[in-house]
Amino acid sequence: MSAPEGSGVPVLRPLVLAAHGTASEDGRRVVERCAAEAAALLGVDHTVGYVDVCGPSLEEALTDLDRPVVVPFFLASGYHVRQDVPSAVASAAPGATVTPALGDADEVVQALAARVLEAVGGDGLDAVVLTAAGSSVTAARDEVVRVSTLLGEALDVATGTAYLTGPGPRPDEEVARLRAAGHRRVVLASHLLSPGHFLDRAHAAAASLGTISTDALGTHRAVADLVVRRYRDAG
Repeated sequence: MSAPEGSGVPVLRPLVLAAHGTASEDGRRVVERCAAEAAALLGVDHTVGYVDVCGPSLEEALTDLDRPVVVPFFLASGYHVRQDVPSAVASAAPGATVTPALGDADEVVQALAARVLEAVGGDGLDAVVLTAAGSSVTAARDEVVRVSTLLGEALDVATGTAYLTGPGPRPDEEVARLRAAGHRRVVLASHLLSPGHFLDRAHAAAASLGTISTDALGTHRAVADLVVRRYRDAG
């Protein structure tokens, strides 16, 4: 997509989506689809690199790229964003620019709200429990809590925040707390980008609690738009 060297046209920096990785083929397809959609909107070349579970590794994806823009495809700035991504970039592409992760951006809240409304259809909604994978990093969990608050404001409902691993309340605890407060229709909002282990766990938790959980966010157009914004903000 980029202009060839020597053509006199500036060569646009390639986009690299740095994702966690998953054993799920569906999960990898979602990541790759988002990267392709964002790159098409930008008119740049793209690739995907993973920091765990599957390949290509982020180091492999960065090899021989000229000043790539690396967008961490993570919803919070946990260990992988703070350690694995910078380490891979430093070793494989020191000329790269690493953007912030997706975090608590408006586009994330927009995608979450859309997923909740899709899931409930015409049924009533009293409260939402934002259900994240979990992190040992306090600042990352704080980001998730901020997103939960913003989602509640967007939907005008009560919210809770739960984690599938690590410190913090579990979905059953937050659903019980909200139901005890009088909220009968409580939905789990999956704070997850793609299908895989954690989305399966979120769906299983919802089923065990007699409620529903939302689909992953990665195919929502707002997420691709956010990747585009992160790239453009990198300069």
